[in-house]
Amino acid sequence: MENRNVRKSKKAIQKAFAELLSEKNDINKITVKEIVERADISKSTFYSHYEDIYSVSEEFEDEITTLLNYLLEDYLKSHTLDYPTYIKKLIELLKRNEDLYKKIFLSDLPLRFISNLKDKCNEVISKDVHINFLSNDKNKRKAEIDFITNGTIHLFVDYFKGKIPQTLDEIGEGIISVINRIYQLKQ
Repeated sequence: MENRNVRKSKKAIQKAFAELLSEKNDINKITVKEIVERADISKSTFYSHYEDIYSVSEEFEDEITTLLNYLLEDYLKSHTLDYPTYIKKLIELLKRNEDLYKKIFLSDLPLRFISNLKDKCNEVISKDVHINFLSNDKNKRKAEIDFITNGTIHLFVDYFKGKIPQTLDEIGEGIISVINRIYQLKQ
């Protein structure tokens, strides 16, 4: 387990990285010097935690993926297994680091994060016992799940890019409302 000073240094580095990435929109234009100046740390502190700028990006993405995995595991262990509950928990997760995610999403970097999030949402929908309005045909069902997932994920992406004026909670309520209406239409 990392001690408090290590976590504090890493968070400062990640925050500085995210800010620079949102300003420059290209990881290749960011230098370690800029990160350490913005994070108010020494170069040796940076290099004691990270090999280079790309390892900061990878760790950030790995942290998010780990959180998504915990969320998915928690969801799969629950007795409810419904997409609206997962969306509510996902919203809570996203709100914890909302400012940092906004900075990251203003760049072109979050492609791996989006892909991981899509995979997790696909898995949740495919296991949701309440979403019985999808086709029984395997290929059609996959397309329907991708449709729901892509719509959900890109609402979050647009929110973090500042293209949607609603809050994360309002977006979550909208997603749940649409899923519930589709469910009701199918019955």
